[in-house]
Amino acid sequence: MKHSVRIACALLALLTVSPAIVSCGTSGDSGSVTDNAVNASTETAAVTEDPNAIKDNLPALDFGGDTVKIMHFGLEDMGGNDSSDWNREGDVVADAVITRDRATEERLNVTIAYEAGSDDWNTYPSEVQKMVQAGDCPYDIFFLESSQCFRLSLDGYFREVSDLAHIDINQPWWYKNFMDGGAISTDKRYFLTGAFSVSTLEGASCTIFNKKIYNNFFESYTELYDMVDAHKWTYDKFIELCRDVYQDVNGNGEADEDDLYGLFNRGQQTVNYVSMSTGLTYLQRDDNGLPVLDLYNDDSIRWVEKLYTILNENNISYTNTKLDGMQHFADSNALFFLGWLSEYTNEVIRGMEDPYGVLPMPVLDEGMEYKSAAGTVNGQSAVIPVTTDDARLELCGATLESLSIEAYRTVIPAWYEVALKSKHADTERDADMIDVIYNTIDTSFIMIADKLLGTGSFFWSMLGSSKKTPGEFASYYEKQAKSFDKKWASMLEAFAELES
Repeated sequence: MKHSVRIACALLALLTVSPAIVSCGTSGDSGSVTDNAVNASTETAAVTEDPNAIKDNLPALDFGGDTVKIMHFGLEDMGGNDSSDWNREGDVVADAVITRDRATEERLNVTIAYEAGSDDWNTYPSEVQKMVQAGDCPYDIFFLESSQCFRLSLDGYFREVSDLAHIDINQPWWYKNFMDGGAISTDKRYFLTGAFSVSTLEGASCTIFNKKIYNNFFESYTELYDMVDAHKWTYDKFIELCRDVYQDVNGNGEADEDDLYGLFNRGQQTVNYVSMSTGLTYLQRDDNGLPVLDLYNDDSIRWVEKLYTILNENNISYTNTKLDGMQHFADSNALFFLGWLSEYTNEVIRGMEDPYGVLPMPVLDEGMEYKSAAGTVNGQSAVIPVTTDDARLELCGATLESLSIEAYRTVIPAWYEVALKSKHADTERDADMIDVIYNTIDTSFIMIADKLLGTGSFFWSMLGSSKKTPGEFASYYEKQAKSFDKKWASMLEAFAELES
């Protein structure tokens, strides 16, 4: 089920603490890249689906003032209750997160008590593990990196939650495609992610582009939006555009950081995330619905060829992991920057002099569904430890459902307000693109299983670390296959034992 999460300007005005309200309509300028914001007081907003109009099925509940204890990753810019670093635009999203929590507390008559865990990506999962192993874990729920949820679930640390009370998984505030894509069996769930997880939204894959550079080389940057709408935004088109943009700016006859490129890429980081968002799944499901690794096939061969071209041919991209990638792009040194939505709203990008826009990441072939899968890595999911008493499961389910409902109604629209608070042309078209990205939040199984299997960085290991050519794909995969197959079999054995 696809839904627009944008709302009318009037509702955004209620959410923001800043007097500047984003225009919800188009500027009327289809190709200009001048500063032409429309006065919000005279703009007639095209109202899309109001998230408040979608009815939820959560009944009237009263938990008598009980306290729900939730531990989350402790990195400061992830926020005390899974809000990211929202110290911008009047903290509109942080305010919406507080509204989400207060509405849930009032609706259920509960108190939500958040506590920060370790602020180290490696230490925090171990901290969770040790508390559950001790048998007297004081927390009802953990917010934990999704790939770590997957890994630790196979060791039996978390409850199976497919039938958790009050969770209505088919509602638009749950990222069902993400959870199904990251499940060994879609009949069983050990983690939940949805609108309550700001970090999963912020981690969604996207393409950020420089509108001025596009117009300098091509007809009109609105062509890019049209390609997305027509499902023709592919890597073939991406490569063509990048190839045509390169210029030896300093005239030294060498490709270096002073030149203009189609893409600034960050090495492994870029390669991993684009590979997860090609539209490919890299696995099949057997007759029992269990995953079968399908990393070497005709589609993967074609992807390796295109990725090799992006990395190595015709100065299509420039790789320098020592440079600040966002700043380099913001300084107008590249047409495209492939990343995630948190970077689209980052102050560096928002400080660009040139106008910029957002698209989903390209896909391998025309007609393929877009996959906004980068959130697999840093996005937080919710897990319920096995130490949580049976009598508290209804409380946990109702709390997570309400948090997601309220986030869908307040936090996501507030995030849109921040993302689109721009004086550049075609704000409405960018909003359409964010709708596409939001509605295709997904995961790649080989990435969500990376902490366990080491499969997520396969393409970087081949083309980046090992510097193989596409012609060496078969032999390279053959060398890795035995290890992958062994780990895969162990994963399925652990799952079978867990189920039994």
